[in-house]
Amino acid sequence: MNGRVAAAAGAGAAAGAATLAAGWPYLGSAPAIAVVNVLIAGGLTGAGVLMLPAGPLRGCGRPLVGAGLAWLATWAMSWNTGIGPVLGIAGNCVFYVLFCLALLRYPQGRLAGRADRVLVTATAVALGPVMALSVVTSRPEWNGYAADAWWPGWLAHRSVFGALSDGFQVIIPLLAVGFAVLLSRRVRGLRGPERVVAPLVLSMVGGAIVTVAVLTPPIEVDGLDGVMRGIAMQSIVLAVFPVVLVVAAARRALGVVTAADRVLRLTDPATVRSVRDALRTVLRDPTVEIWFRLPDLPGYVDVDGRPADLDLTDLDLTDRDPADLDLAEVGGRGLAAAPRWAREVRTGDGAVLAVVTGDPALGTDNAYTEAALRAGQLALENAQLQAAARARLVEVHAAHRQVAGAQAAQRRRMAADLHDGMQRRLMELVLVAADAQARPADPAGTRTVLRQLHEGLLAANQEVRDLGRGLGPGEAAAGPPRTPGPG
Repeated sequence: MNGRVAAAAGAGAAAGAATLAAGWPYLGSAPAIAVVNVLIAGGLTGAGVLMLPAGPLRGCGRPLVGAGLAWLATWAMSWNTGIGPVLGIAGNCVFYVLFCLALLRYPQGRLAGRADRVLVTATAVALGPVMALSVVTSRPEWNGYAADAWWPGWLAHRSVFGALSDGFQVIIPLLAVGFAVLLSRRVRGLRGPERVVAPLVLSMVGGAIVTVAVLTPPIEVDGLDGVMRGIAMQSIVLAVFPVVLVVAAARRALGVVTAADRVLRLTDPATVRSVRDALRTVLRDPTVEIWFRLPDLPGYVDVDGRPADLDLTDLDLTDRDPADLDLAEVGGRGLAAAPRWAREVRTGDGAVLAVVTGDPALGTDNAYTEAALRAGQLALENAQLQAAARARLVEVHAAHRQVAGAQAAQRRRMAADLHDGMQRRLMELVLVAADAQARPADPAGTRTVLRQLHEGLLAANQEVRDLGRGLGPGEAAAGPPRTPGPG
């Protein structure tokens, strides 16, 4: 981490010094503007370098580094000689394309949808081919530069150039408003820890871009002073970006520090559900789940102690961030297609305590999530005991249901035997009695019939007693054990 900060500070200092050198003819006599522009170029470049190894933010870091270098190239126009003016115009156009691309990629590292791609393309066309057309249809003095500056005005035509200049006064504000709308939509769609920091960055810088677009003078000016005043005005407004970066970094660091304290407060007392709910609150993700690993039981259980069908192949248990996945793995949807974020929480001796899963967006700030998980480790250890007790009760409950089902099946079989056997035996006795009624004058036969009835009734009585002992007393009234309510 310290190496990354040192590299970012070095790159920012170099970009700031180069900006001062590039704009010395103007910045040398305007120290306040010089400081602002050194901060802009240095802040953009340093922030970009700092984001390069940071998972999803890498997609923002690359264009930010390019934007910082393009801003220092913008000040080459202050020399007002040779290729300096053309280089400055090109640098200014590239700066806004890359800067807006970085904003639209923040914080997921990718453009969110078709509207983003359309607006970036429209901006690139307006500040690329259309701006190039305004150069080739004009002369340097029409743009406020010295007449002897190198200028590719091969198709110089005053009316065409004037129409293009007027068109830019409409196109640029419209593009800026479009960026502001998309950035506001991005703020509403933020997930995970970035909801703490990203709204500040996107809203303030989006407002700055709109302000710059409205205040930007036309490209058709009378002298270099007008050009440089326009660039200086842009830089004053854009200076909000380094300030916002510092504030955002401070808020991010504060969030990491306070995450642990918030988890501890929200898990007092530490119960199975309070730990999960605390992590959901602190990580700003309502989909967070905890799966406990119980040493004496196979697999994982959920917060209710039920065995969990947890497929680790669908989770990202590695330390890489979702944006590091190849497009072949996640397609073009970025975090939406990335595997579920997951982290193992281990005990002090290294044994797996639990697996915490959540939205893939949680991978954008590992420092924040790891701080929350470290704080919740002790509470998770306490909650694991409750989860184990719940798991045991779930097992007992399932076993009791199995035994009760077997007993019910046995009772049904006995009832069927009782019904079928007794019906057959009673029917035999009915037939014997009917036969005796048909021969009323036969005393010997009557005695035989009565003996058969007596023996049959004794046998039926014994069969009923045997079946009654098999059913057992009170079994039908017994119910399954109750599991405790939520902890």
